[in-house]
Amino acid sequence: MSRRSSQRGFTAIELMTVLVIAGVLLVLALPAFNDMLERRRLEGQANEFVTDLAYAKSEAVQRNRNVVLITGGGGTCYTLAAWTDSALRTGSCNCANGAGTSCTPRPPGANDPLELKTVLLTSTATVTDNVTFDFEPVRGALVPATAASAAVAMGSRSYTVLVTAYGRVTPFTP
Repeated sequence: MSRRSSQRGFTAIELMTVLVIAGVLLVLALPAFNDMLERRRLEGQANEFVTDLAYAKSEAVQRNRNVVLITGGGGTCYTLAAWTDSALRTGSCNCANGAGTSCTPRPPGANDPLELKTVLLTSTATVTDNVTFDFEPVRGALVPATAASAAVAMGSRSYTVLVTAYGRVTPFTP
């Protein structure tokens, strides 16, 4: 009887073939993976913006004060701030100044505006610049009572967020 020698492992040719096939598949899948990552980053920024709009509305009702979300900084940031009386609004907010220093009361020492939150977007995301969403304290509706919208964009993609006159926040996917 003859004994067969058992062969273990892979030959160099088999290993190289597998590596070439894996490399080709990786090169084909990489653009789709980068595209998916960009979409997820945009969705994250848009979801944060939608959440902050809903937060501004709820804070207006809870604090019994007008709360505004103001975009600025060339579309790189936004600030949430509360005013005691929107008709007598003094002071201003500019998110480009950075968190904790976005709002400047006038006259100095006044309580208005109260900065609630400042968000700096990631380096590749932008939001429509110079848009103000002003939520009134009774029902959380917008002042003036007209719908407003803003878009969160990243590259060629964008998500539009609409706030109805009654304060309902509605995101639209691309």
